[in-house]
Amino acid sequence: MARLDLFPKNDLIVDYRNIFTGKGSEDVLLHMIYDLGIFEETQNDEDVVLKNYGIRLLRILGGGEVSRETIREFIKWLVKQPLKEKKDETIQM
Repeated sequence: MARLDLFPKNDLIVDYRNIFTGKGSEDVLLHMIYDLGIFEETQNDEDVVLKNYGIRLLRILGGGEVSRETIREFIKWLVKQPLKEKKDETIQM
């Protein structure tokens, strides 16, 4: 696979960000992230490739490296999500 470069320059990162800041674009990005399996366990090599592409996309949108503060804010948001009702999956002996 030929790649344009290892990581896009700032002007291309701005273009990526512009793509995902228009009307409805956050919903599209959210769909892409889930579709690429970012929050799923990987089952096979194809899943790993898709997940890695999704992670790369997030890194590009983040400008390269995600800051500790961004991760902290994400964690705060994540732990505030409501819990879904799940069936008891414990093994009864």
